[in-house]
Amino acid sequence: MARILSVEDDADLQRVIGRALFREGYEMHYAWNGREGFEKVLSINPDLILLDLMLPIMNGVDFLRKLREQKSVKDIPTVVVTSYGDEADMLKCAMETMGAAACLRKPVQIQELTRLIKGVLGQSPQRAAAEREAPNITKGQIRADPRFQTVWINDRLASTLPPKEFALLKELMAGAGPVSRGELLKALGYAPSQVDALKQAIHRLRRSLASTERRRIKTTSDGYELLG
Repeated sequence: MARILSVEDDADLQRVIGRALFREGYEMHYAWNGREGFEKVLSINPDLILLDLMLPIMNGVDFLRKLREQKSVKDIPTVVVTSYGDEADMLKCAMETMGAAACLRKPVQIQELTRLIKGVLGQSPQRAAAEREAPNITKGQIRADPRFQTVWINDRLASTLPPKEFALLKELMAGAGPVSRGELLKALGYAPSQVDALKQAIHRLRRSLASTERRRIKTTSDGYELLG
């Protein structure tokens, strides 16, 4: 699913939007002012940005200007979420002229926001290209997304993994059955003697999954097996 960056200084609104969109399966990231938001855009390259206008340090208008000046991120769709009044839709026109994909009024209606996000993402050429370049890996009910290092079970986000645990997950998913410790050690760049490091990586991967899903990683006589 898509990676969304919410740039908003209202903690209560961040919490409401974040929980709702996470339940929809989106990978959520947060920033509390315009400068932090712009830095996160460059570091995580989100699929969509939710942007408040009345932000500290760097306001939303300056954020949009700076975003459109940066070639590598200028095409990321941005949805402006604001409490500014706009009797004649002047704000909406101004924001769209500056490159915003849409403008939404506060107080935010979650269902309306969700529909808008799905519509904007469906029209995003950047997201379509990314999906073509990095196909997901699947095993039974488990799906791994290499772009964002996320793991999905039954089409619900289970976890976002660090690089080492995601590499371990990929190796387990590639195996038709049990994968030996030797194969995993080699694939992860461990020395043959680093069995304890492998055990710790398995432990961290299990902990990253919901308690009901950890049983999918089985310890075998010679290694480990992931049950899809």
